[in-house]
Amino acid sequence: MLDKEVRERFKEFKERTGEYQDLEIDDVRFEEKSLNDLHLKDKVKTKKNTTANKFIEIGDIDRVTKKYDISKKIKQNLPEKGKYAPKGSILISRVRPLLGGYTILDGDDYTFTSGDLNPIVLADNICVNYIFKIICSPKFETFLKRNQNTAGQKPTITSKLYDFKIPIPKDLNKTYTSFKIQEAIVAFLEDAFNKIEKMREFFDKRYKLIEKLDKALIPSTFMKEYVKISFGKYAKENDIGFDINDIEFEIKRIHSKNKDEVVCKKRMGFTPKNSASGTINWYSVRDLGQVEGLFIDSPNTFKKTTMNLIKQAVDKKNTGKSEKLIPIIKGDILISFKLTVGVVKIYNSEKPAYCNEAIDILTVYDSCDNRYVAYNCMLEYPKYGTKTNNGVTLNDDDKKLIQIFVPKDLENYTSLEIQGIIANFIEEKQNKIQDELDKMKVGYNTLERLNKAYLARTFTLIDWSVK
Repeated sequence: MLDKEVRERFKEFKERTGEYQDLEIDDVRFEEKSLNDLHLKDKVKTKKNTTANKFIEIGDIDRVTKKYDISKKIKQNLPEKGKYAPKGSILISRVRPLLGGYTILDGDDYTFTSGDLNPIVLADNICVNYIFKIICSPKFETFLKRNQNTAGQKPTITSKLYDFKIPIPKDLNKTYTSFKIQEAIVAFLEDAFNKIEKMREFFDKRYKLIEKLDKALIPSTFMKEYVKISFGKYAKENDIGFDINDIEFEIKRIHSKNKDEVVCKKRMGFTPKNSASGTINWYSVRDLGQVEGLFIDSPNTFKKTTMNLIKQAVDKKNTGKSEKLIPIIKGDILISFKLTVGVVKIYNSEKPAYCNEAIDILTVYDSCDNRYVAYNCMLEYPKYGTKTNNGVTLNDDDKKLIQIFVPKDLENYTSLEIQGIIANFIEEKQNKIQDELDKMKVGYNTLERLNKAYLARTFTLIDWSVK
């Protein structure tokens, strides 16, 4: 019989929906049958003259939705013949990365590639959705892992696929035949999945709201919109003696001929050869994108280099040698200005490192808070740039336009102190937003586990000792 918890859930389902009131789920018994017993091999026939709108390949099946869509695909080099699957068949992908079950419930008979897809054609007294639910369950996933041929480049399901055991309910009475009970179990599972989907929709709406707040936080801070009330509350909680509206800003630059106008020293990275035995971290934009949060606390890059290779690269260009040899130091701001523009991180390690020519290195002067400048750059860098065939790139003229909104001194606060307070405020808000996003991720993972749990308990924990 079904697992005790599943039976209790089924009874709750009956009471809530009013369906299957006279089905005593405790009385239902199961028998094991293999796919080999259920599959009508004779129904799968070779078909000549395959056509584009009737031909399914493994790539036509979406791995997430497990649906197929061939309506917008134009097939090329179709085989002269293939096997066909009648309406209502299940096709199972034989190779990675799409190992799993896919159903065809609409349309007509379809031709498919026999090399990539295994068919299951069922008799009229077997509910195709019932079998498909089992194929989508962890029970089948575990079976696949145990029965793969891993000798080739692409692991495939072996001929043991059709040995997979399916629990088929026995007829209970004239009203509840095996087919009707299969339908009832499918309805019960679909009801559970619908509830999970509604929960997912709630998470989706909240996630979009939190994500919107995250993206708006930095622009709104410096544009003096949205955060007025929030900053006032923050100031009161932290005994800060000014309001955001009290601050006047002056515009500074990261790149200018006027040295009195800039807030930092700016230089670009370069590209030495990398070495498998190298120990010096060499940052690319990809590396920056892998770091969560603003700070690089534990430096580790995809590529490493050596000091000899760095010197060779500098000598080859023969320009700015002394500057090029200066490593990234703790407190430096790293900003991408090619392709993916505006990825901003603060290097927070004592370990020297270098980066490539798509990254600006800003060493902020003592009069500025590096976090405050970094947040400004997150807002400003994406505003500028020249479109190229490979994306957007900021040249030196573009960088001259970048504005750093530096607060002027107040009566009881220096500019540096005000920058630190604003940076702390932004950090606090971002941490709260990140906490919310983390909760969302936990929620999504829980829903996914809940989805699998329904399938696992229903089809894996059947008590076969009950006669």
